[in-house]
Amino acid sequence: MLLDRRPQWGFVEIILIYLGIMVSSILFVAWQEEFAALLLTWGIPYNESTFFISAFLVQFFVTVLLIYVFAIVVNKASFRDLGFKVPAKKELLYYGVGGGILLLMIVFLLSIPIAYLNPNLEPQPYEEILRELTQKTSVVWLVIIGVVLAPLSEEMFYRGIIYPVFRRHLGPTWGIVISGIIFGLAHFDLWRAIPLAIGGMGLCYIYEKTRSILVTTVAHGVWNLIMTLMVLQSIQLLT
Repeated sequence: MLLDRRPQWGFVEIILIYLGIMVSSILFVAWQEEFAALLLTWGIPYNESTFFISAFLVQFFVTVLLIYVFAIVVNKASFRDLGFKVPAKKELLYYGVGGGILLLMIVFLLSIPIAYLNPNLEPQPYEEILRELTQKTSVVWLVIIGVVLAPLSEEMFYRGIIYPVFRRHLGPTWGIVISGIIFGLAHFDLWRAIPLAIGGMGLCYIYEKTRSILVTTVAHGVWNLIMTLMVLQSIQLLT
């Protein structure tokens, strides 16, 4: 089976990809004034939402590029080794759509005691930007980011790259646990780290069952989509 094969990459590649993502984010912030001036010459206003969207797109392309370089080019892996396997329709519906809904419910229930302990907890950046937007064009871009692009890049990295390495060294169970914890901590939100880690473990389990990051991307996207619709409904942008 796909996951039973030894991944061609290892911890070094994981660290290099992660460092590359972090460096690109730091450089984007450092050069944001120059980038803002460039956008203004194109007639595009540079505000908080533009910054968020632009920063994400840079991170997305850097993530995909680095994964391609270190997995495909350097280590001669195939896209199938990364989990790009066309799933059966039943898997897509059961584990993708159904799994995404179930993960949302689990994370929502785990978030209830957090809201009780810290009722003034700030929303995550994605939700905060979404709540502040009034222009529908920017909202569409954010929905595409949250429902399609972010799930795809995160699944490529956390399930396609990270999980197989930990699975190889620790076995499926501990591989799922550790990879999920890394996913939770990588969001830099200590209050939500546990629910996000549980969600990450659930996505690893789906990957273990289906061997396809296309399915986990759908599950991740459904999870984000329902959350996005709930936010949009709460600020009455759907009416």
